[in-house]
Amino acid sequence: MTGFISKKINTIQTLGEKLRHHRHSIGLSKEKAAKMININVRYLTYLEADNYQSMPADVYAANILKSYANLLGLNPATVMDLYEKEKNLFYKTQKQKEKNTISAFYQLMNRFLNPRTIKYFIIFLILLSVFVYIGLEVNKIISPPELIIISPSDNFVTSEHQIKIQGQTEKEVRLEINNRPLLSDDQGNFTLIIDLQKGLNIIKISAQKKHSKEQVAYRQVIVSEEAQ
Repeated sequence: MTGFISKKINTIQTLGEKLRHHRHSIGLSKEKAAKMININVRYLTYLEADNYQSMPADVYAANILKSYANLLGLNPATVMDLYEKEKNLFYKTQKQKEKNTISAFYQLMNRFLNPRTIKYFIIFLILLSVFVYIGLEVNKIISPPELIIISPSDNFVTSEHQIKIQGQTEKEVRLEINNRPLLSDDQGNFTLIIDLQKGLNIIKISAQKKHSKEQVAYRQVIVSEEAQ
């Protein structure tokens, strides 16, 4: 009995399959059939593939079906009736699929949007915020301070025996110029006049917070032979 039912189901044909079968039986290609009834071949492709979504409005679809049925020697009324039934079944199935999809979505939302899940999510956000805050604060502590050298410029050439070092850094920073401690004001500004020797002078300026890495800048100053 099971084998009989399986065989019966296998012999069921859709309208599209029937139309394709009849077209083949009279030896017509889709292109030739479309040309004979003066329609675009893509509509025959849609029909034979049961692609109801791509078919034109019902009035135009009816004209296409009647012309095609007459060409294939089929009863237009029967073809139209089968088309309407299959089309309605197709859209009903589509709506049911959409309904099932929406229902599944709401079930999923209801599963996750319950008081217990919301509570754990809020706890997670709080913990994440705390870790992010701690990470930012630690980064502030260990990152080297900003160090801006206003003057002199690098590879500066002068004939003077002294030069003024001027710059800016952050507050509460241990500042050194050539390993010599230097204080900055409340805004982080610093100034120091240092002696130079003839030829190349390399000046090291360093700034470091209590637990941070050291920020270092170098300036090369050249005293020309014209210096007295």
